[in-house]
Amino acid sequence: MPRNRQQIPKAEREAAMVEHAWELFAAKGYKATSVAEVGRAAGVAANAVRWYFPTKDDLFAAAIGRFFAQVRARVEADPEAGGDPQRELVALLVGMEPYRGLHREAYERIVESKALGDTYARMQEWLEERLLSAIATRLPEGADVGLVADTAHVLFEGLLVSVRRSDRATGDLVELLTEALVAAAAAR
Repeated sequence: MPRNRQQIPKAEREAAMVEHAWELFAAKGYKATSVAEVGRAAGVAANAVRWYFPTKDDLFAAAIGRFFAQVRARVEADPEAGGDPQRELVALLVGMEPYRGLHREAYERIVESKALGDTYARMQEWLEERLLSAIATRLPEGADVGLVADTAHVLFEGLLVSVRRSDRATGDLVELLTEALVAAAAAR
């Protein structure tokens, strides 16, 4: 006999809602997806979704955060990346590339939504940490690491949200980025 909703642990119910939300957001976008649709897909009422996620932005942030965590876990476990921060950085950006439109929609809302802002801050922190790890040994002594991180932050935002298709591989863009940041830091 199937379990009723009361018997399903809260974390499991929440994870199912987030999974269905991600599928709908990925297929239709943020604006075209309603909380009621997510509820129907998850087999719960829209009010039940709102009990877990008071706003649509909270649900969107949870879905993006879960997707980021999944891609990040795959990247960090990938033996080809081998713990190399630059390879991990490239692999994560490549893994997230098909969803640039969603990132753009989220990015447009981060000023209004604390949940989305917090989710993006965690993603940017991971990206910046990988970049700084990749270039740390190449930076001159006394380099303004904060300026390098701020510059990287702006450039990663562009890579995450740009809907422009590049004929360049993401790895080539990241390599140029790292070289440019090291050269700029050395020139200061």
